[in-house]
Amino acid sequence: MAALPHHGRYPYRPIVRRPDYSWPEGRRLALYLGVNHEVFAFGDGLGAELAPAKTDPDVMNFAWRDYGNRVGAWRFMEMFDRLELKTTALLNSAIIDHCPGLAEACRDRGDEIAAHGRTNAKAEGEQSEQGERDLIARTLEDFASIGVRPSGWLGPWISESRRTPDLLEEAGFDYVLDWAHDDQPTRLRTRSGKGI
Repeated sequence: MAALPHHGRYPYRPIVRRPDYSWPEGRRLALYLGVNHEVFAFGDGLGAELAPAKTDPDVMNFAWRDYGNRVGAWRFMEMFDRLELKTTALLNSAIIDHCPGLAEACRDRGDEIAAHGRTNAKAEGEQSEQGERDLIARTLEDFASIGVRPSGWLGPWISESRRTPDLLEEAGFDYVLDWAHDDQPTRLRTRSGKGI
């Protein structure tokens, strides 16, 4: 039988053959509340279709997404404040310019800020290595403008190239959320040998 192509980022290890895993202070369960805050170009690029579009530009689907930034995110933050819960705010960095105050509100309430690329109108995995490197650098510049240095990354559309983890590790990220493959944290191999 021919071997299947493999990503080479981590080996197969069934959970029943691993050492017992506990979080700090012996805790047995951890979870995070990830809230995506995304912006999309109007009438251009990728966009989720919550309902079939009949015309172009797709006003209906654009408006539903925009509602989240104009109303939904703020109602979520009020609810999370009442419940005394922090979230991981998965932010497209273009939110900073296109939805003034939203990224800052996430920062100010103490949420973990994870970079989610610049916008969700373009998939990261389709770019050249230099294009992807530039996207990551520009995303970090955007966040620096509000005094934030994200340590985590979720790719727009959860899209990666074969080199994305390498580029993220080289840019100083500690973790990537694109790989939803396990119940335990998994370090991904990178070309530097450090891992992410």
